[in-house]
Amino acid sequence: MPEYQPSRVIEYNDIYFSCIHQRKLKERFTLSDHALIYIKSGLLEIEYPSRTLTILPGQCVFVRKDSNLTLAKSMAEDGEPYKAITMVLKHRFLLDYYRHIPKESLPHSSQRAQDSILLIPSRPDVSSLFLSLMPYFWSDDKPDGQWLENRRTEGLNCILRTDNDVYASLFDFTSRWKIGLVDFMEDNYPLDLSLEQLANYSGRSLSTFNRDFRKAFGTSPQKWIIARRLQSARKMLREGKMQVQDVMADVGFCNLSYFSRHYKETFGYPPSEEYSRFHKTPPPSE
Repeated sequence: MPEYQPSRVIEYNDIYFSCIHQRKLKERFTLSDHALIYIKSGLLEIEYPSRTLTILPGQCVFVRKDSNLTLAKSMAEDGEPYKAITMVLKHRFLLDYYRHIPKESLPHSSQRAQDSILLIPSRPDVSSLFLSLMPYFWSDDKPDGQWLENRRTEGLNCILRTDNDVYASLFDFTSRWKIGLVDFMEDNYPLDLSLEQLANYSGRSLSTFNRDFRKAFGTSPQKWIIARRLQSARKMLREGKMQVQDVMADVGFCNLSYFSRHYKETFGYPPSEEYSRFHKTPPPSE
């Protein structure tokens, strides 16, 4: 079978095999489950608030759920496609694991890791785990379900051996961890997320999210998001690096007439006039 084939992602029991032939693929999203990612070839850049982490071939990283990230996947310079194995660790799998481990083996510290990303050091347990999964990148034979379950258990053990502080995040089944709303909303206001999704990703029920939001911002989530997007749009239009439609999309609006109407109601004139006040080149018509 030839080495290079069309890009594809296959999944077996929450284990994903990705082979991407694009020079660079950039995606922004919030993870709803914990994940363990191993890079076989190419490289992965993870951008998140405060820094960017580059994962090289042979390296492995744990990404905590509800993390707002931008993932940039790149082919190798010699043309080798980006290949990665991602193990998704869902709630039911973690709960079943927790029920069967001796509780005396748990660390005494209940401190929760503050970072969303944990780089797993290169160790024999990590390399042997992913080496065993490599034959299934292009195989048409689906591996045995119990065998895959054992591989995910090995992956979870690799994480737990790396840092005791991840226990509190992985096995928090009784109460949801609340993320600080101010930083969370500043990171996520441009994204096309429903209030239910924002509440879930921040570790809250919808009613608790709305209540906590009013305490933090003094207004409703809907009004704050529109106002925050308009503030960001105004700054970008004055900088003049992007045209009106590009600014609209970048701050999270999907409809130009809706964007223009709210912009004029807020600032007294349409976004095209804002752009023209600072730049000689006229923007596209609204």
